[in-house]
Amino acid sequence: LVPQSIKKWISISDEVYDLRGEAFLRYIYDELTYRIAKKAADQLVTKILACGTVSTTTSPGVPKLTATSASIGDVAQAMALLSDEAANPVIMMNKRTWGTYKALQATNNYNYDPFEGLPVVFNNTIKAYAAATTGESYAIVGDLGHGALANFPNGEGITFKFDEMSRKKEDLIEVLGRRYVGLGVVAPDAFVKITKAE
Repeated sequence: LVPQSIKKWISISDEVYDLRGEAFLRYIYDELTYRIAKKAADQLVTKILACGTVSTTTSPGVPKLTATSASIGDVAQAMALLSDEAANPVIMMNKRTWGTYKALQATNNYNYDPFEGLPVVFNNTIKAYAAATTGESYAIVGDLGHGALANFPNGEGITFKFDEMSRKKEDLIEVLGRRYVGLGVVAPDAFVKITKAE
C-alpha cells in the first residue's frame, strides 16, 4: 500500500480564532478529523468499485451481482458470493438506494428485511440506484475488516497546522488537517458489487 496525504482545511475569521477555547478547538479538530475520515472512506469505496471481478496476481477480485432491477433478495444473493473468510459483512450504499429497498419492502408488504440484518454504511460516492446507468454499481456487500487494509505510516494521529498569513488581508486563518494513509483491497471475494445489468 502506498500512503497518500489526505488534507482538509477550514477557514475561520480572526475574531472567531481570538475566542479560542478548549471547546472551540475541539470542534475544529473534530470537524477536520471527520472530513479526513470521510475522504479516506470515499477513496476505499472507489478502490473497491475499481477492482476487476476476477483475482489476478496483483489485484484481488471483487465479484459482481448483476441485477436487472432492485430486488428484495439482492443482498442475500450478494452474500452468497462472498468468501467464507468474509465473516462480518456490511452493506455500503447511497441513502437513496436504501430508500429504494425500503420502498420495495413497504410496497410489497414484505415482512422481510432486505438488508438481512446487516449494518448499512452510507456512502454517497456510490451511485444511487436511480442514478446508476448500465454496468454501474449501486451497492457493495462485504467485510471491511477482512477485505480492506489501512496503513498509517506516521501513526494514527492527525497533524494540524494554523496558517495565519496566507489570507491575512481577508482576516481569515486556515486550519489544515493532514494524515498519511495507504488504503487497499487485500482479499479476494471479500466484497461483492451489486450492479445494474448491461
